[in-house]
Amino acid sequence: MRPPRTPGRRDAASPQTPKGFNPGDPVEVVPDEPGLRGAHFAAVVVGPSAKPRGGYTVEYDSLLESEDSDRRLREALPARSLRPRPPPPPAPASGSGPPPPAEHAAVDALIDDAWWLGVALGRAGAPGKVRVCFPETREVMEFDAADVRPHLEWVAGQWRSPDSMEIPKTMPYAKGMQIEVSKLEENSVVAWSPAVVAKTIWKNNLLVDYTVSKCYGTALSEEIVDVKHVRPCPPQASEISFCINDEVEAFQGDCWWLGVITKVHPEFKYTFKSAHLGTEVEVNQNSLRLRYDWVDDQWEQVSKNVAKLKFTQGVKVEVCSDDEGFRGAWFEATIVKPVGSKFLVEYATLKDDDDTKPLKETVEARHIRPCPPEIPVSDGFKLLDEVDAFCNDGWWVGVVSKVLGEKRCMVYFRPWKEENEFEHAQLRLHSDWMGGRWMRASPALEM
Repeated sequence: MRPPRTPGRRDAASPQTPKGFNPGDPVEVVPDEPGLRGAHFAAVVVGPSAKPRGGYTVEYDSLLESEDSDRRLREALPARSLRPRPPPPPAPASGSGPPPPAEHAAVDALIDDAWWLGVALGRAGAPGKVRVCFPETREVMEFDAADVRPHLEWVAGQWRSPDSMEIPKTMPYAKGMQIEVSKLEENSVVAWSPAVVAKTIWKNNLLVDYTVSKCYGTALSEEIVDVKHVRPCPPQASEISFCINDEVEAFQGDCWWLGVITKVHPEFKYTFKSAHLGTEVEVNQNSLRLRYDWVDDQWEQVSKNVAKLKFTQGVKVEVCSDDEGFRGAWFEATIVKPVGSKFLVEYATLKDDDDTKPLKETVEARHIRPCPPEIPVSDGFKLLDEVDAFCNDGWWVGVVSKVLGEKRCMVYFRPWKEENEFEHAQLRLHSDWMGGRWMRASPALEM
């Protein structure tokens, strides 16, 4: 939070300025560069500057030319980097201290040589103290009440309180949204923590409620963070079969930790190596997901380690069709041979016209996929499970609409609005072959 002794050039836009300043006018310098955003440095206008054109030379109240000098720093700045000094807050009643800021109000806190924008957390335990959080750095500090002032914005030549200003329309999150908040170690993201937006706070801040808090090792249940520390929940799909060197996230200690698969074990178990700690632990498949990064408001899959599909003679596959009445179904088959860019397949259950021999057919590669892995269902199928049901010689996707007992379910087929009864042996959990991987809807985590 401490500013450097000699700030550099400031070229980015900041709040609107009045038509002009005169020599001797008290102002505040509002930088917009990394490490200084949210700071306000007190200065006095010396006069207009030749460069930048239309700018001003200012002399800072507290910043010096160097640590060995007692001369105040002077700097030429564009007009957009200056604003008048805000009016002082109302004087407190005789014998009383300044009134405490409202909880979650935008305030400026005096640190060394500048006022820094933060969010008030209310009075601290000690009398005359105020706790302030800084959402960008995620620090919480305690100040004397006299060193905290209400934050004001200079807009179109007038001072306005953020209380009277709307949350920017560019705010991508709203109250009640499920999100994930980054866990940082030395300014690097090491994990993502599930949370819910409890409140939007001017200007780009969120009050988040953590659905779990063990990953922080404290009783932290809520936090005020800048939106740069937040992302939406990743795509709701999970890998069914991972490979060595897959970049993944593992759900441990109530956070999604970044890491990599180092070993593959039977029964959908894997060795996961944490990128942060470097330790290895064995985890179940349903505690893993492929790593996606939120970049420029889009999801980017990090791991490119996908299976290279090869259909050769004798390989067991499943085939779909675009023909009316067959859409949505997959039929078991065997590759007979390639035919140009297509493949001759022999179906396991479909028969030819005389109903005596297995049907053979030439199909396009886009209609062929590997046979899906067998996903164990230890506790039986549950209501609303997405499943494939074997009927009419193929696997048809549906949803469990009713559990009749340990071995029977009713399955609803949306395209036909039909419901049929099946034995568990006729069902399997539905999965999709996407981008060279088997994917399925993410199983619910036990919180």
